[in-house]
Amino acid sequence: MAQVAMSALPVEDEESSESRMVVTFLVSALESMCKELAKSKAEVACIAVYETDVFVVGTEKGRAFVSARTDLQKDFAEYCIAEGLPEMKPPCPMNRMEIDSGEREILRKAVEDYFCFCYGKALGSTVMVPVPYEEMLQDQAAVAVQGLPEGVAFQHPESYDLATLKWILENKAGISFIINRPFLRPVNQLGGSGAVVDAERLTTSPSERHFTESSSCVSQERIRGS
Repeated sequence: MAQVAMSALPVEDEESSESRMVVTFLVSALESMCKELAKSKAEVACIAVYETDVFVVGTEKGRAFVSARTDLQKDFAEYCIAEGLPEMKPPCPMNRMEIDSGEREILRKAVEDYFCFCYGKALGSTVMVPVPYEEMLQDQAAVAVQGLPEGVAFQHPESYDLATLKWILENKAGISFIINRPFLRPVNQLGGSGAVVDAERLTTSPSERHFTESSSCVSQERIRGS
């Protein structure tokens, strides 16, 4: 991810630095997705502008294309500045709780998207796949989550506080999902309430199940014949 400073814009106070950190996290997540897209022979080029910063994100070819065209970056930055100026107003006083709530929602979405990206990758996909949180929490041996910061347990991002969400995004590079086996699902109500499918049955190959069923049929025919 290339970052270019633009001196034409004023630098805001420390509150703006928190927003800049959130933007940096999200751009970093976008960069990770571009790397996965490159594995599928897709090419991506992105320019992101936030206050004084210009981010160039994409695949190797995409970044090279945009980086070689500084005039394009400058034109886009100036366009964004010009579009934003007419709407600039004096900042209104905001409750700190409202600010934290808005920031938490942005970070929650970023963590949720990254978990979906990691789960998709574990399934062999290059796109985000919705995480089955309920199944994973009920059957924790089926899917392992590695790389979470020490002391942080895996759960739905809605359950994390603001500090934990920031902590996860700061350490997201080491997070990965590992599929160990299928989830154990409840059997049909006719088979008994609350029962689960035997793990041994899940690992039995189709040929073994066919042999077992065939042997059972032969035994029943012999009993009838006698």
